[in-house]
Amino acid sequence: MTSVEEQRGIQREQSWNRVWALAPFGLLGLATAVSLSDAAGWQHRLITLVLAAGLAVWHWWFVVAHPQWWERRTWLMALYFAGLLATTVVLVDRSSGFQLFVPACYVLAFVTLPGWSAYLGVVATSGIWLLAPGTDVPVTLGNLATATPLAALIGWSIRAMEREAIRRREVNSRLVAVAAENARLHQVLVERAKATGMAEERARMAREIHDTVAQGLTGIVTQLEAAEELSPADPVRERLGKARQLARTSLVEVRRSIEALRPGPLENARLVEAIADTAASWREQHGVPTEFTVTGTPHPAPPEAEVAVLRAAQEALSNIGRHARAERVDVTLSYMDGLVVLDVRDDGTGFDVGAVSGFGLTALRERVGRLAGSVEIESAPGAGTALSIAIPVGEVAG
Repeated sequence: MTSVEEQRGIQREQSWNRVWALAPFGLLGLATAVSLSDAAGWQHRLITLVLAAGLAVWHWWFVVAHPQWWERRTWLMALYFAGLLATTVVLVDRSSGFQLFVPACYVLAFVTLPGWSAYLGVVATSGIWLLAPGTDVPVTLGNLATATPLAALIGWSIRAMEREAIRRREVNSRLVAVAAENARLHQVLVERAKATGMAEERARMAREIHDTVAQGLTGIVTQLEAAEELSPADPVRERLGKARQLARTSLVEVRRSIEALRPGPLENARLVEAIADTAASWREQHGVPTEFTVTGTPHPAPPEAEVAVLRAAQEALSNIGRHARAERVDVTLSYMDGLVVLDVRDDGTGFDVGAVSGFGLTALRERVGRLAGSVEIESAPGAGTALSIAIPVGEVAG
């Protein structure tokens, strides 16, 4: 993620790079105009104009047209700067007016040459002044003794400011990344706290229902059974029997609700342990070899997802025990990126998937569907059965 400040910093840097790249054209044009006004003879002017145009094209191709070469193609930039100095030397030798362009070479030394080679470019640029027509060498050397260090100092200062700007941008980028990661972790913690709170509330509700409604219905059933035994009249016994049956039905529904709120194996165990215990208990009960495998790195999932996976394992094993006559069962729990997947396979009798529809399978599809999951069943008569459910768990599982 790039912050607004970082984007602005990059835009400012790109704007200044364009300024440094285009500024030499202005100085070159001014120097050319001055030189052509002082030149004698059209041939001399034509050659000067061709050389200046060639220098402009040279600069455009290496610097303006390919700015990515500045930092990635050192040898090309060295070639560019050598050609720049050579052409500038020829132009200054032809006319002193091109001395106006020499300061641009100081700037371009720091723009195009990396590291300490830029300072060599400054020294080489200073040598051009000695080639100007009518140059007083002692005076020029004295001036260069001051001008060259000054140009180097200015270039060093500019580079230091650029490095500081880049450093601050990188620090800001790291701070933005850290802030984003902290926000993500905070969201994960909030989701996990919410899931934990929901699980605790569901467990509390299950306990409350068990301790009040379920216990009350159990007492009502007991009292009705006792009254039924004591009542001699058939109409009264019939009424008591209907009331007892209604109370038992209500008690079954209440217990089912309690199970939905608080899946027994998951109350004190993780999903992996709960399914392992379920598979082990089923193996002991039916005497069928059952292999339980876990792939991926187990991690917490939302309670609803864990309940759905556990119920699917229980339903699948129950169906195998009742119908499949299997000789081997494989149960696999897979933790993938954002998914929890359960596969239950057996080598039993199998069935026609399109012709079979039951309450257990319908309830399983509805439970998994509410969690945006999928249920897939592959089976055929005599070919065994494979049940696979996949439930997305999102960031809470991260």
